[in-house]
Amino acid sequence: MDDSDYYSYGNIKLGKGNFNFPPVLIGTIFYQNETIVNRKNPEVFDLQKAKKRIQTHLSLSKKYNIPNLIEISATTPRSMIKYLEFYLDYFQPPFVLGGNLESRIAGIEYLKENGIKSDQYIYNTISNLKNKKELEVLLKYKIESVVILILGSENMSSTQRYAYITEKSQPNNVSIIDGLKDIGIEKLWIDGGVINLESLAHILETQQLISTSLKFPVGTASNLFLFQYSSPRLNVKFHTRYRRASIMFIVTWFSNFIFYGAIEDAKESFASVYQSLEFRNIIKNRNIKLFKKF
Repeated sequence: MDDSDYYSYGNIKLGKGNFNFPPVLIGTIFYQNETIVNRKNPEVFDLQKAKKRIQTHLSLSKKYNIPNLIEISATTPRSMIKYLEFYLDYFQPPFVLGGNLESRIAGIEYLKENGIKSDQYIYNTISNLKNKKELEVLLKYKIESVVILILGSENMSSTQRYAYITEKSQPNNVSIIDGLKDIGIEKLWIDGGVINLESLAHILETQQLISTSLKFPVGTASNLFLFQYSSPRLNVKFHTRYRRASIMFIVTWFSNFIFYGAIEDAKESFASVYQSLEFRNIIKNRNIKLFKKF
């Protein structure tokens, strides 16, 4: 394979136009209401627990030989700077820059001031081209990688989701894809936007369509709909761990990246993806006609 089959981020290969590479597993830290973050002041967090969660994520990636990224989220600009200071003190790029818009902008400015180049992180996310300030920041700081989030209803079909990113429905009569390319974004990721289980089914079909026709990396946060169930921390009877593992099994086959959610859920996420890949390899190597794709 040549480099037209993937994007490179350090030693990470993110497949595009194919599902030959293992999906990049992305765990989110410092998300809203995470237990290690002070509820009254998000700038305060448990440094040792944060380190441990990231180190566990990284060790699992190495153990299972599955590529990984950390998404750094934040709810305020000041807390984003604190989180980035911490991360860069102990860990290395690349990473994903998440959180709300104001926090992402503060993060971009901080990273520029501290010598972190725009090709060393991925901007997550953008859903339209209507915010002029956001576009000006992406252009000014020459951001190279952006995740496009497809927003839609739970029963939005794959063709409708495809149209969401390709139709000229944005300001200046351009598509989201062309509009971002026009301001110099070189690497686009497409995130399907999970709402519930039905939406995930449509998204997996969309991912195959986009991968084949547009050759972009595709993926999603497949576990988001699990929040509609009781948390395992509140009610063991409705434990989401097993739901997460089972749904990631099929998502693995048709994704270049997976936002698996809270970083403390790394253990079952990496193990599930590993077993899914092993099973897929058996099917391919033994020429078993389980699905037409393989």
